Amino acid sequence: MFDNEEWIDFEAEEENENEDGEFITRNGQQSSQPPQVDLQFQNDLRKVILGIQNDTSIKPEEKAHIIQNLMTSKWRQFEKKPASNTNNNSEPTEEDLKPTYNESSQTLGCKHYRRGAKLQSNCCNRWFTCRFCHDDACDHQIDRHATKNMMCMYCQTIQPVNKSCNKCERELARYYCDECKFWDDQPNKQIYHCDSCKICRVGRGLGIDYFHCDVCDCCLQINLRDSHRCIEKNLERDCVICGEYLFTSISQAIFMPCGHSMHSNCYNEYVTTAYQCPTCWKSIGNMDPYFRRIDAIVAQQKMPPEYDNFFAHILCNDCEKRSTVKYHFLYHKCPYCQGYNTKVLETKEKLPSEEELSEEEISRSSSNNNNSAVGSSSSNTGAISNNNNSVGSSVVGIINTTINGGGASGAQVRQSRVMEVTAMMQGEEGPPDDGNATEHRTRNPLNSLSNHYIN
Repeated sequence: MFDNEEWIDFEAEEENENEDGEFITRNGQQSSQPPQVDLQFQNDLRKVILGIQNDTSIKPEEKAHIIQNLMTSKWRQFEKKPASNTNNNSEPTEEDLKPTYNESSQTLGCKHYRRGAKLQSNCCNRWFTCRFCHDDACDHQIDRHATKNMMCMYCQTIQPVNKSCNKCERELARYYCDECKFWDDQPNKQIYHCDSCKICRVGRGLGIDYFHCDVCDCCLQINLRDSHRCIEKNLERDCVICGEYLFTSISQAIFMPCGHSMHSNCYNEYVTTAYQCPTCWKSIGNMDPYFRRIDAIVAQQKMPPEYDNFFAHILCNDCEKRSTVKYHFLYHKCPYCQGYNTKVLETKEKLPSEEELSEEEISRSSSNNNNSAVGSSSSNTGAISNNNNSVGSSVVGIINTTINGGGASGAQVRQSRVMEVTAMMQGEEGPPDDGNATEHRTRNPLNSLSNHYIN
């Protein structure tokens, strides 16, 4: 079998362009020349991949694994190398010795925290004010628990991490956690450390205003202890609105009645345009007042008679039950929970029976026959008799054609009429009823409801 490691020797250096327009190789060397594509390496790689694909002795799963390793061999080799911005020298540079400031308070710190210390990352030995500053500037994430050294921004002394400086004896922050290597000098900010989460969180402490849920694997407000819906590792995901990782985010997260979570700021902006959870589509609050207003709208907005035989198979997002209801252009009410948070799965027309369709066509043909018979001569009995026989034959032909699906049936004519009415109503602005009929298109129902939905 082919050995993947043999391809490491074929790899050429891949170059990237930095902000100054210079090209930097994987080894960290600068070059003014643009990157060169190793065509020989690509051709050799292509031949080997084709050989693997044509080898019948290799299982399909093994083929996929081997080819994937070959295609990503450059990336894996780069990952084994130190980053180009790694500084093996632990001594800070002149830029590192300069203090940084929190813009909002004009105190020592950064845009994320207020503190009087810089930390030295254990991964690349560079100096940053906080872990977020490190992650923003580097292509990897810091292991803050492995941090060993700090630098006092008052006296620029490098020393082991601590709450106070060993030299000038100044307190670097009001709060310090030796487990997280975390400083925060924000006044009137209560912080506690959770051993289960292994991070520090905002609050007075466990058992006071927060508790740790072992199923959700996160800290929740204590008033949710017996009322929240548990979802395994609830916060170990990105916010569905902004995409930031919720578990370690410094922004406050809220939990909706369905159990899903998002940032509080994202939620306040989201509910101005929608009332459904973006993850499971359940209502994020008590929507009964809004649904009762829709009842009044539906009662006023009657459907055209062409839709009397149309039905919709729906799924209710709130109670998760399926049902069949009368078709409506906009609203379909769940018969179980009386809500309108539903999704149309299928729309069908209840076609008339064959007997009803046959009687309709016979009646229509007989009416046409009587009209033509009035203008004919009544004295020619044989002609009348022949005419009746021909009419009877045409009637039978119409019935058979309709039943067998050929020709323009009554259902097809009705469907054509339905399409015309639909197009006409979609172009209308709606009834002049203070705008309630079209309110769902332009306004969010949550704006008119006063109760708060998040515990």
